[in-house]
Amino acid sequence: MGLTYGVDGQKASTKTVQGDQLGAKALWSKSLKSVEAEAKPDNSQQWLTAIRFVAEVNKSIVIAAPDQLTLDRVTTDFARPLQQAWLKLDKKQRRLKFERWDRVPDDVREMVGDPWLAESDEAAHEPADEQPDYAALELDHTMTFATLVSGPSNARAVGLGKRVAKGAPIPAGVIVIYGQPGTGKTHILKAIEAEAALRGDTRRLAYISAEEFMTRFVTDSRAGDTSALQAYVKQNDLLMIDDLHWIAGKAKTDKAFFGALRAVTSMGGHVIITADAAPGDMVGLSKELAGEIKGAASVEVAAPDNEMRKAIIRRHADLIAKDTPNFVLSEAMVDRIVATVRGAGRELCGVLWSLQLETGYGELAPTPEMLETVIRRIAGEPRTPTLDDIKRTCMDLYRISKSDIESASKVRTICHPRQVAMYLSRVMTDKSFPQIATAYKKKDHTTVLHAYRKIKQALDKGDRDMSDEIERVKNAVFDRLAGHNQA
Repeated sequence: MGLTYGVDGQKASTKTVQGDQLGAKALWSKSLKSVEAEAKPDNSQQWLTAIRFVAEVNKSIVIAAPDQLTLDRVTTDFARPLQQAWLKLDKKQRRLKFERWDRVPDDVREMVGDPWLAESDEAAHEPADEQPDYAALELDHTMTFATLVSGPSNARAVGLGKRVAKGAPIPAGVIVIYGQPGTGKTHILKAIEAEAALRGDTRRLAYISAEEFMTRFVTDSRAGDTSALQAYVKQNDLLMIDDLHWIAGKAKTDKAFFGALRAVTSMGGHVIITADAAPGDMVGLSKELAGEIKGAASVEVAAPDNEMRKAIIRRHADLIAKDTPNFVLSEAMVDRIVATVRGAGRELCGVLWSLQLETGYGELAPTPEMLETVIRRIAGEPRTPTLDDIKRTCMDLYRISKSDIESASKVRTICHPRQVAMYLSRVMTDKSFPQIATAYKKKDHTTVLHAYRKIKQALDKGDRDMSDEIERVKNAVFDRLAGHNQA
């Protein structure tokens, strides 16, 4: 159903487009971010990033979609939560109206201009600087190198991204950045795009998800003309394709994608691809495309360690605090998020955006109670590990058998894992020393007490290796619990 503009169904004139557009646009940006944070960690967020704020028309906020497919998905899956998030922020209680861009009245479109093109032009005309001011642009402030936390898990990929953004020589024509979902692969591509725009890069550059490529290709194929899509992706010096797995098993899309990739690289351009699997582990690709991917330069983005995860939380909490100054997290709250939310950057940011919404966007300061509400909503009700959970995790991690961990062997490769398991059984559960002793087939609790004291003494002395090991095993226990919850 289309929009009704003006009174009695008449088209809107420029007089019906109200002022205060910048204020409304800022509220829309906050509403969109809160819904993106709650969206499932998959490509459903791609539909949200495709829509744009247009204007306030006749006391309604018009939001445009670039095509019918996007409009259908947004109105079906996101219209309700977007409306709810908007009404929590908008004191005027205006309604959101979603429409396909080409159906917005001509006079409104002429007045506001193409919202997609406008964002691109604003970025392209910002002056280059050695220290770019990301806040000055209407780019997603969470998707720049300034907000990207770098560490052991992603340092090589981030370094590569910065070289590409600066136009430094890269021998490989095709580059694959791979890793688990939520580890920041898209962030790197968006950061390259932002950095290039801020530096006034004259290269022709395009970012598109593989899902969007597939959707446009299918739509254009049905219309009998794919030339526009082919021209869009082929005529680039730098083409960035996100989430390659979306075209796996799609033979015609695969062929079109391979043609686009070859067209860019044959002219000396570069193609950067992100994927969930390493080149040799990708399935469902044609022989030609698989060969091209295996011949690419590839770099892994691994899951961040706990220190990186804490840094991610602090970095994004600081970003939120720019809009809501009283958004301050204690170290205990940071530790709580890291301990209970097992995912990577995406899930951590989801907690923060949800917590910001819980505070009423600055009306209240975040509290531990608010945080617990958000954590239960995102991670589910916490489950305390059992003695068997801890025992089996240590057996798997240290590659020892049940008889080994319950034995009296003094061999270090068996004794040490047993002591770690006993220590964690004490600190991660409410079980007593005698109860733990029974679980490990011990006659009395002195063996458990000795193991507990030995590990604790090493930790109290600041033994970094022991601390890292205990943290790693703890995380493995939590991961085991998460796996059970999903099952």
